[in-house]
Amino acid sequence: MARWDDEADLLVVGYGGAGAATAIAGADLGADVIVCEKQPAERHTPSTKIGGGALMTVTDADKAAIYLDRCAAGMVPAEVSRAWAERAAGVMDWVSSVCAAEYERSIGAEHPEFPGSEAMQSFTSAGHGKALFGHLADAVSRRPSVQVRFDSPGSRLVRDDDGRVAGIEIAGPGGARRIRARQGVVLTCGGYEYADDMKRNYLKGEPIYFYGNPGNTGDGVRMAQGVGADLWHMNQMIGRAISHFELPDGSDLNSLVIIGDLMKPGNPPGYVLTDGQGRRFANEYMQAMSRHDFYYLLLNYDPATSTFPRIPCYWFFDERRMALGAPVATELGPVAHGYYDWSDGSEREIERGWISRGASIEEVAAAAGVADPEQAAREVSAHNEACRTGSDPFGRPASSLVPLDWPPYYCMPLYPGGSNTSGGPRRNEYAQVLDVFGAPIPGLYEAGELGEPVGLMYPCNGANISDCLCFGQIAAEHALGKLR
Repeated sequence: MARWDDEADLLVVGYGGAGAATAIAGADLGADVIVCEKQPAERHTPSTKIGGGALMTVTDADKAAIYLDRCAAGMVPAEVSRAWAERAAGVMDWVSSVCAAEYERSIGAEHPEFPGSEAMQSFTSAGHGKALFGHLADAVSRRPSVQVRFDSPGSRLVRDDDGRVAGIEIAGPGGARRIRARQGVVLTCGGYEYADDMKRNYLKGEPIYFYGNPGNTGDGVRMAQGVGADLWHMNQMIGRAISHFELPDGSDLNSLVIIGDLMKPGNPPGYVLTDGQGRRFANEYMQAMSRHDFYYLLLNYDPATSTFPRIPCYWFFDERRMALGAPVATELGPVAHGYYDWSDGSEREIERGWISRGASIEEVAAAAGVADPEQAAREVSAHNEACRTGSDPFGRPASSLVPLDWPPYYCMPLYPGGSNTSGGPRRNEYAQVLDVFGAPIPGLYEAGELGEPVGLMYPCNGANISDCLCFGQIAAEHALGKLR
């Protein structure tokens, strides 16, 4: 029989959007809740906080369930997608009931050609993720039955004599402690974005980088595996082409890049992406619109050379784009949260060689590391001709065809990456973690990007936070026997 140092009705492991939603829902159902957070309070950067603050909702649960199931492409059971759709139909009302977050309408389904897409909506929080998480944290603090404990990383789950997950062992600065959960443990501790061994074995290319929470090192995956959890879609992630730089102290800086069309929709700058040989390989408009499917095109493997020829790929642009501001997102992600101070005009980053600048495409291509700078120059020249004729061989819309003709020119390497992984322990429609035979592991739940029900295609901007809030509620309600 395990000896316990503390106990609560509900134990939540990880304090991001999913952890906050679980704690709020649990407290509102009358439960005592302990939230254990790995990071210290002064360096607490959950992915919800450093993200864009978008939230996916739906207008019709039946249509949305069809759409989510199509996006999942068989990787997620239909009943899980339906549970998400049904809860997402009321998620905006739930947010309004617990906190003062303000939202404005954003874009809809990322794949409008799929059936049911018309039911998808996305809203963006004023102040992005920092403001959204701040509102959720305020809601948590107003509930006296919730205790948030920082510097408290979960190390392993503890089962009772009957095999039920009864609590967790915490490896905090005061030594190992055990906390008992009378009614359920909910893992909300993120994915494995910063676990190199997991990325190498599960994801489809290398290197792959992330700009989500640096504290997400696969802890929840390992803890769940330790009690027999099955895993699902471990080869999936929420991806784009992103920037990656090495800081002077040896740490990494990864960030969302703002290619073009979202930067200034009425008058977008020009852009061209090539592979390592300087050849265009795809319609860049998907990346310019910050969609989550362009990164699939970067994962092409060449067995003849044992390389990924599009890792990195190379982004070419001109002064028209640079004049609009930093090429990386400065209002969200690591740059916005103190990991790095991006300089005015990107001058320091150019001096460090992160961005190449020069009088010609050949010059910047060579400086950035493109193997055939002359080929890159030919591709940009062909792009400029396509802009003149209004017809692009890769199918770019005419509105995006802006020539690169405003020197100086710039080039940045980009890598497959994104906000988070989506694989992890398998869950059912009640947010219960399942074992390798498909049976619920008693006492164990999950929510958020740890095993989130996103399969092959990312459905809609804000799906990550929608999952956090929806399955956080479901986990708390089911664990407490009050599922609505």
